[in-house]
Amino acid sequence: MLQQTTVGAVRGRYEAFLERFPDLRSLARASEDDVLAAWSGLGYYARARHLRLAAREIAGPLGGVWPRRPEELRRLPGFGEYMAAAVSALAFGRRSPAADANVTRVLCRLDAIGRPAGSRGQAEAVRAFASGLLARGRPGDVMAALMDLGQLVCTPRRPACEACPLADLCVARVRGAVARYPRRKPRPKAARVCVAAACALRDGRALLVRGESSPLRGLWQFPSAEGTTAADAARRLARALRSLGIAIDRRGAVSSARHTIMNRRLDIRVYPGRSRDAKLENRKTSRSVRWFTPERLNAAAIPTLTRRVARAAGFLPAV
Repeated sequence: MLQQTTVGAVRGRYEAFLERFPDLRSLARASEDDVLAAWSGLGYYARARHLRLAAREIAGPLGGVWPRRPEELRRLPGFGEYMAAAVSALAFGRRSPAADANVTRVLCRLDAIGRPAGSRGQAEAVRAFASGLLARGRPGDVMAALMDLGQLVCTPRRPACEACPLADLCVARVRGAVARYPRRKPRPKAARVCVAAACALRDGRALLVRGESSPLRGLWQFPSAEGTTAADAARRLARALRSLGIAIDRRGAVSSARHTIMNRRLDIRVYPGRSRDAKLENRKTSRSVRWFTPERLNAAAIPTLTRRVARAAGFLPAV
């Protein structure tokens, strides 16, 4: 959960996830829908899919026995170099350096590693430095301590150097150049994208479709379309809705919302939809099209974007 997601966003979700899936086998037996529903709102949903697939791999072909070495863990779905090293060190006490963003920041400042962020040179220098720091007896504790240090003390902005137990060893601090490390690469400019979404209601239920492409594959969403302008997006949405027997009034949206996904800023306009197909009601149990009450929608596998559109349309109460 903490991959590319802050502690603040994860706090409160972790315990609920463990209550729903208390052990490896319960996660392995769960459907993808159930896992995505428990993950709803955390984003980067491939993590949830991979987590379930990894559980199935361990509970099945591996006979419930966890791999312990990084090279073995990397064979599991979703386990890249960092994840394999982190699990090997934190769970099994292996001397495998795992450098997330927090650890990378701490070590770049400690040793004044000036390689560009995200470069192979930086990654190799950080891993080499980390390897020399891992104690033979408790390497997992060292990795956890470095992670916490980056999260709580050696923060990206305004680090609390006076409270840092490694302050006297920090080369960047001695040079008076803490803010220069790690060397940042320029952020890409966020692209503005116009989105039109339809909220079709019947008997207190809203029509949603299941996403078919990454990164929202398998998640329930209001029918939508993107365009270069709001009018272009609305035209594209109207065409896409024909196969669902839904029409929208393009003359005016009932509400609007904004949402940011990575480097994309979505300007969303929500249009009321009306059914042109009396048989549409029979699709409520379809695998790709379904009618949801507000209660069912709250418990379903939906991304933050769906929740935002539902609130903009008044289908879910505003927070």
